[in-house]
Formats: sequence, C-alpha cells, structure tokens
Amino acid sequence: MKKLIALAVLVTAIGLVLATSAEAFFLNGGTRDQLKNQRPPDSYQGQWYTTPDGCSYSRAKAPGYRTTWHLIINPHHIGQPNAKKSCPVML
Repeated sequence: MKKLIALAVLVTAIGLVLATSAEAFFLNGGTRDQLKNQRPPDSYQGQWYTTPDGCSYSRAKAPGYRTTWHLIINPHHIGQPNAKKSCPVML
C-alpha cells in the first residue's frame, strides 16, 4: 500500500512539473511549432543538446516513455552560456 501511495505522489508531482513547464514556455511567447522544431531528432544519442538559439538541455528518459529534454540553467560544464529567459524549460 505504501508503494502505491508513493507512486501516486510521484505521478502527481511529475504531472505538476510538466504542466508548469508547458505553462511557463507558452507564457514566455513560445509556440507549439517552436517546441516541436527545437527538439533534436529521435536518433540523437548525446546527453546534452544545444538549440540553434543557444539554449542547452539535458536528456531524461523513463522506461516506456519518449525522451524529454530539460533546460540547463548554468551549462558551464559543457562550455555554454547561462540560459536566457526565452529558453523553453523543457523540449
């Protein structure tokens, strides 16, 4: 029972993060086309990805789900500048 409750809490937290990320992106003037066009191709295998406009992302993948890309606020470890306000939080 404890595992079921923990799973429910985790799923709820993930849902809130995704909803907040999407809301932040669209409130900052992003569009669905920009979000779609900035993703690296599914064949891309690197851990980090930098978009043409200079936003850097780190790969995350849960078993059974599509890869997601999360904004790196301070990507100094990959030699990139800090994230701009215009960068979508997640691809």
